[in-house]
Amino acid sequence: MDILILKEQNPEAFFPLTHTRATFELRYGAWCPLDRAIMEAQKTKRRLVLQCRDELASYLRAKTGLPVNEDIDGEICKGLPASTPWEILENSAALITDDWEEWNQAFATSRRAVPRGVHVIGRRGDIYLASNATVQPGCVLDASDGPIIIAEGAQVKFSQIQGPVFIGAHCRIDGARLRPGTSLGPHCKVGGEMASSIFQSRVNKAHDGFVGHSWAGRWVNFGAMSTTSNLKNTYGKIRYQRDEDTLVETGAQFLGSLIGDHTKIGIGQLLATGSNLGVGCNIYGGSMAPKYIPSFCWMGPDKAAEHHLEKCLDTVRATLARRNAKLRPASAELLRHLFHCTASARAHFIDQHATV
Repeated sequence: MDILILKEQNPEAFFPLTHTRATFELRYGAWCPLDRAIMEAQKTKRRLVLQCRDELASYLRAKTGLPVNEDIDGEICKGLPASTPWEILENSAALITDDWEEWNQAFATSRRAVPRGVHVIGRRGDIYLASNATVQPGCVLDASDGPIIIAEGAQVKFSQIQGPVFIGAHCRIDGARLRPGTSLGPHCKVGGEMASSIFQSRVNKAHDGFVGHSWAGRWVNFGAMSTTSNLKNTYGKIRYQRDEDTLVETGAQFLGSLIGDHTKIGIGQLLATGSNLGVGCNIYGGSMAPKYIPSFCWMGPDKAAEHHLEKCLDTVRATLARRNAKLRPASAELLRHLFHCTASARAHFIDQHATV
């Protein structure tokens, strides 16, 4: 049997998103490279093998059931479409459009017409509505500048959507204004305004507030009125805070925040342009948060503190239980590994913010 190999690509460039996943799990358009590789393997009847960092191997075996890190030769699968997250975010709208034809071909038999009472701008043919998805009368679907995909089980209420937009399976869109370039993985809850942003899956942004040119991992929660800045007052190019000491010249005029899995953002919280917010953080207080917060930190207006591992895992389990999900042992071990790997950066950060 022929072999397809899906490899990681420069994961350090996508931290903190890739602290807890392989680069080929990062979404863009309608799918991630892993989804695309699985479809290709099934279509061509070839065996798919994953190659990744050692610390991700057990987690990926448990998640996918695929062989991981086998020493084997084969054809290399296509990975990410760009080498940095800001390039992907900048082109998010075009990447959704690029997936339009393939999505329609793959799910042609599961499509239905947009129901009466929904206001459509542009061509109705540029809107894909899954047969078991719902759009409430009074919603506005604007496909004049690009397609809109609303996948299976999704619900849209009291909302305006301007394509290109991808809404993944079982998302709940309520009181939202989704601007071009918004790509939502499965089971997200979204209200308020979003633009040119990617949610991996299970992200909760149920209330008003703005998220622009940002990328959030799994199980991130945005409190009511939390807001990302994605444009400098000077309209200048944005620097990304890769760590405590390193600013990266992105060359991008628009860039919000990259947010790791299981991070909670409190009500009214403000996030600066080019922010790097780690895994398992709790950010609160409503003032402008630091541009860099390492994983497993509490960050308030007065000082930073460590988010103790076992307490963080308790919160993770409680969060998953609310959605009838459970934390896989391999995923828990990956979080434990990350906690220990980031101990030094976290201790230095906490010391620097002890008397903010």
